[in-house]
Amino acid sequence: MRKEMSGQTATTKETPTDELLKMLKVTAGCRFIAAKRLANHDKKLTRVTALASSYVIGLTILPYFMKLSMQIADLYNLVTVGLSIVILVSSLLQYSNGDVVNAEQHHRSALEINELRRLLMLKAETAKEKELEDFTDRYNPVLQKYSINHDDIDFQQYKLERPEMYPWLDWKQRFAIRLLLAWDKHLATIVLFFMTVCFLGLILYGISQVAPH
Repeated sequence: MRKEMSGQTATTKETPTDELLKMLKVTAGCRFIAAKRLANHDKKLTRVTALASSYVIGLTILPYFMKLSMQIADLYNLVTVGLSIVILVSSLLQYSNGDVVNAEQHHRSALEINELRRLLMLKAETAKEKELEDFTDRYNPVLQKYSINHDDIDFQQYKLERPEMYPWLDWKQRFAIRLLLAWDKHLATIVLFFMTVCFLGLILYGISQVAPH
């Protein structure tokens, strides 16, 4: 059973048409969320790489403008190595994940699924079993056409955004989902903040050591 259907409990008796419409709605919604999340993730990795690169350049050229002690110069070199590792890791993650390509696939998949859903909604009142089978046969190739599936975090966000569809979620579950989403959303910002604080702290420390001369 696909992720988007996990954890759901039927509170009322649904017709096969209703179930198929819900499946299409949930899957498309999760795919749109996944597309936005991956696009933002790629932008965050780009910012981490760009900022770390600028800090490496700054720490490399700074000794040419200030007479630093050997201890401070070694500290600058050590931090430069650390930032270089950050650049390497973020670049590899960005290349291997292919978030831009995957985001485009998720978006296109969601558009095609929404198109099927709109067509089915027009026939919802009169849809026969054969017509539902035809829609299912058209739905499955869309899933197979796009070789990736959205992550569980996308389904968790969808549940949070659609409380009317998942009334059985208690406040503890919603809080846990919000924590998970916050971690995924702000991890890159935390890394950027930490790098910036370290960079500014090193500059101020270097200036304080050369000021008396």
